[in-house]
Amino acid sequence: MTFPVWTTTAEGDGAVVAGGVEITLRNVWLLLLYASEFYRSGPEAFDGIEEYPEKLPELLAELLVASTEDRLRRPLTPSFAPAARDLSRVRGGIDTLRTESHQLLSRGLVACRFEELTVDTPRNRMIRSALEAIAPLCAEEDLARRCRSQSERLARLGIGVLNRRAGERDAHIRITRNDARDRSVLLAAKLALELALPSGYFTPGHGRGNMSERQFQHLFERAIGGFYIAHGTARGWTVHRGRKVDLKTSDATSGLSAVLPHLVTDVWIDDVARGRRLLLGAKFMPPVASGRLARETLRRGHLLELYAYVRAQESPADALSPEAGGLLLYPAVGAALTESFVTAGHRLGAATVDLSLSSVDVRDQLIAAVAPYLG
Repeated sequence: MTFPVWTTTAEGDGAVVAGGVEITLRNVWLLLLYASEFYRSGPEAFDGIEEYPEKLPELLAELLVASTEDRLRRPLTPSFAPAARDLSRVRGGIDTLRTESHQLLSRGLVACRFEELTVDTPRNRMIRSALEAIAPLCAEEDLARRCRSQSERLARLGIGVLNRRAGERDAHIRITRNDARDRSVLLAAKLALELALPSGYFTPGHGRGNMSERQFQHLFERAIGGFYIAHGTARGWTVHRGRKVDLKTSDATSGLSAVLPHLVTDVWIDDVARGRRLLLGAKFMPPVASGRLARETLRRGHLLELYAYVRAQESPADALSPEAGGLLLYPAVGAALTESFVTAGHRLGAATVDLSLSSVDVRDQLIAAVAPYLG
């Protein structure tokens, strides 16, 4: 498997090369924004960000700094967190292996695992880690200094950072309905950590990325889904990601259900008011491949997969299913492709999004790509 690498463009901006596609740093950040829950929580807060996506780190930094300052005006709420220490008396459960292997009993100690009340919680660690990660990405030195200053204040209170090298991530931190007050800052912190990830905590335009091509494909798919979820609400669309489509079967053998795969769409869009449906597949690879007689054609496997999806969702009880459309969406650089056809009553097609263009153009292409199918 190949790995994306950081290069430097003629303008001095960072870029990522993955799957034969070179993406500027600002558009990598745009994809991360679209893929984030922070964006889906209300894209109106990001009005104009597509015109200046390089300002995204500053936007997140301002939110994180202001939130931290507000938090530190009052005592931080502690919570119970797992801890492990060698103690002179038993507390919680005993770590027998450590106690025996380190001969702690001979020194009057016993290894214990227990829960203790602390402000060094995963959430506070995530916010401090985000402040540390976003500071090098801020073009404004004063803002970067404020990020580092707030991180130091949290450190003095005993709050650590996430151990990223050991694989400690923010994914296990659940945000529930009881977290309305902190929801925005926690989502901003998660996005800030994502922004720092591709550049390996180096200044943009330098260093080497540490995301595999497969991870970039996953990012592209999540970004496409996140974009249409956020923008579909205002248009009256119902948008789902990862929706299953069951194959229509009959006269099946007894063991089929255990081995029959599910078809899972990347994005499923229903426009009930207009009676339209679109099943969309996001593919992070070139849209065409060499065919017979050295002729480049659309990828046969992708078209067959898309056709299977739109036929599998057909149902007499579903008014939107007979004319549902299907679209394959690919990234491209310096090229454009928008083709479609009708088969068995369904319009199928393929389109590209040029990730070398400005972020505003990327947004406009994503909206234009689905227009023939959703009106």
